[in-house]
Parts: sequence; C-alpha cells; structure tokens
Amino acid sequence: MGNYTVRRILNNNAFVSTNEQGQEIVVMRKGIVFQKSCGDRVPYARAEQVFQLSQENTSRFQELIARIPMNYMVLSEKIIQMAEEKLGKKLDENIYITITDHIYSAVQRYQNGLVIRNTMRWEIQRYYPDEYAVGLQAAQMVREALSVSFAEDEAAFMALHFVNAETGMEISQMYEITELIHAICDIVHQHFQMEFDVSSMAYYRFLTHVKFFAQRLMLGTYYEDDDSELLDAVRSKYPEAYACTRKIADYIAQTRGQHLGEEEELYLTVHIARVTKQ
Repeated sequence: MGNYTVRRILNNNAFVSTNEQGQEIVVMRKGIVFQKSCGDRVPYARAEQVFQLSQENTSRFQELIARIPMNYMVLSEKIIQMAEEKLGKKLDENIYITITDHIYSAVQRYQNGLVIRNTMRWEIQRYYPDEYAVGLQAAQMVREALSVSFAEDEAAFMALHFVNAETGMEISQMYEITELIHAICDIVHQHFQMEFDVSSMAYYRFLTHVKFFAQRLMLGTYYEDDDSELLDAVRSKYPEAYACTRKIADYIAQTRGQHLGEEEELYLTVHIARVTKQ
C-alpha cells in the first residue's frame, strides 16, 4: 500500500496531493490531516473520498471544501451517484461544485428562515420530468441527512443543476431555455386551441426537438441551411402547422433578434404537425 503526500491542507478533513500521473487530487476523510503538516504522508487506506477534477475546476473545488463542512461533500457525492444512476449518464464534473454549493447555500437560507419559491417549478417539472424526479429524491436525501424541511421548490432548483450537468450550460442559460420552451409550447397551444397529450410519443418527440431547438438558439448554432423545395412540400401538406411555425419564428425574431433558416422551420413544422395530429 502506498501513501499520499500532503501538498496543501484545506482543513482538518481534506488536503491536496498528487496522483501517480502528477495530477492534483483532493483527499478527504474526517480528521485525516489533524496535526499533520505539508510534506507528511497519509496511507492510501485512510482516504474515504478522492476527487480528481480538471485544472479549471480544481481551484473552485478546493475553495468550496475549505468553507463547507465535510458532511455536505459526502451527501453531494451520494446525490450525484444517485442522479447518474437514475439518468443513465455520466454528469459533467462541474456538478460536484454547483450542487454542493447550492445545497449548502439553501440550507443556510432555510436556517435563517428565508425560503425562496421557484416561479418556474411547473415548467421545470413538465419539460424536464426525469431530472425533476431526481431533484425530488435529492431533496428527500437532504431532508433525511440534514434535518432541513426542503420545500418541493428545491427539487426544481436542483433539477436544473442536473440538466446543466448534462448539457454543459450555465444555470442562467437553462432558465432562459426553459422560458423559451414554455413560450413555444404556449404558441402551439394557443394556435390550435388544444391541450397536449403529455403521455404520447408524439409529445415526447416534439418536446425533445423543442429542447434542442432552444439550446441551438441559445448557443447560436441553429440550422441555417435552406431547402426551399422540401419546405414548400411540407408547408403545402401541413399549412396550419407551418402557420404556427411562422408565429414562433416571429416571436423569436421579436424577442431574441434571431431569424430561423428554412431547415429549422421545416423540422419544427413536421414536429408540430405530428403533435397536433392527435
């Protein structure tokens, strides 16, 4: 069994070392560096948690550890493992920073009697059901571990952190995307005077397309190719769906100053036609 060399002490429970490749790592366990100094060695077997993050995130993570109690880090790792299992994918490493910081800050707010309501909880629950379900379970884990009466609003807040870890976007961008998704769905709802069958495959495909469409708009990478002939055929076959697409295009032009290419209009029209056919 080998040893870690203490390079920098963050607190009694965590220190910075290096792995065999010379990359910085953070080693954690309650009291692991109590009465130790830089240069001392700690057996591998004593480590409870070892984190290796990209150089970009290492300093932020170390700063977080230095000011947040260890039990929050342990809880966050359990929540992240649960989320990756439920969502079936590896989340961006930034989630170790964002979700831990959110939980700690939220608990401080609750202990000071400050409860913030999430005005977009309904939209988040509807447009990101898998992440919202994970958020609900995460909130329950916080309640059980920290004895804090987390409201359901916190599940929505955390859900967007998980969405962010899947897409690599900032939380502010995710709120903006969620608002855009809601606006597009509302235009379709108003144009056709219909309620969506949220259990249908057509709705699932439509919503998936709108999510990626909104992300492309946010990143400025939306389709700009033109295919007038195919768009003419789709417009002729689905005139009402295309009329709805034009309303969406006008809304985006007015609110975001972005103009949709024919390919974006084509795909949007097809998905609208499918979801409204039922």
